[in-house]
Amino acid sequence: MNIRLIEGQDIDKVKWNSCVHYAINGNIFGYKWFLDHVAKDWDALVEGDYESVFPLVWKEGRFGNRSLYQPSIIRELGIYSINTLSQTRVTEFINHIPEEYKSVNIALNERNFVSEETGYELEKKQNHQLYLGQPYEILSEAYDADLKAKLQEHETMLLIPASNIKPERIADFYKKHTNLPAKELEYNYHAIMRVMYNALHRGWGFATGVTDREQNLLAVNFFLYSHNKVMSFLPVESPEGKAKNALYLLMDMIIQSHANKQMILDFNTQEDNILAAYFNGLPNKFFCLKKKNKRFLGIY
Repeated sequence: MNIRLIEGQDIDKVKWNSCVHYAINGNIFGYKWFLDHVAKDWDALVEGDYESVFPLVWKEGRFGNRSLYQPSIIRELGIYSINTLSQTRVTEFINHIPEEYKSVNIALNERNFVSEETGYELEKKQNHQLYLGQPYEILSEAYDADLKAKLQEHETMLLIPASNIKPERIADFYKKHTNLPAKELEYNYHAIMRVMYNALHRGWGFATGVTDREQNLLAVNFFLYSHNKVMSFLPVESPEGKAKNALYLLMDMIIQSHANKQMILDFNTQEDNILAAYFNGLPNKFFCLKKKNKRFLGIY
């Protein structure tokens, strides 16, 4: 198996995107434009003539050591391939991760089945998805009883669906109502703005929200289309929106508008998630690959 390391600036954009697009496990996170707008630095392992690709997002730490990490707004990456993703192929790629990356903490996509014999620590994560190819009446019948009650309450709250929300307004709402360290929040703010504008330009995404009667935003989300999926990218609600269950109404509207389509709603989760469970989202596991930096004389 011919696997080689290619630096980010030397990656063939057309061949890379073609591999991700036609991969049996392709997703929105793997496209070069998405990675370029979210990850500061990344290189890649490539098999043959871009038959399989593995993005390696890295950052430089103390003493110039590099580590592989997972940007917070990219759920998973891993190996994408137009070939069969056997455990042998996945293991071979993992064995080719260069030793220069002194620590590793990355999430592999759901089709990357990893052997415990690789020497890395494996941590199981959990995304949730819902097949939408049924009438809304059938999909909503499977909702949790508590969710059905919450949706009935909305009829008396006069919550109003909102569309055509500008990315700046969504990013500002995200920044105001997301609890992250200041540096990470500021970086994410600009990254999600770039992603939203690029998705709108390609016709691969749309914004939606819920307001009160005074047009104050209570909840927002941006959805991304890719590989027969519509993915929840940026679900955020204000404290008032949370009290009024605005995000539940927003997700219900998406299911109504996409019902009977041969698509999957990707809730974009990493653990147990009450919102996904309420809507009957089914769990599917993926794995984080971890390796800690070795100490030398008590220091890193």
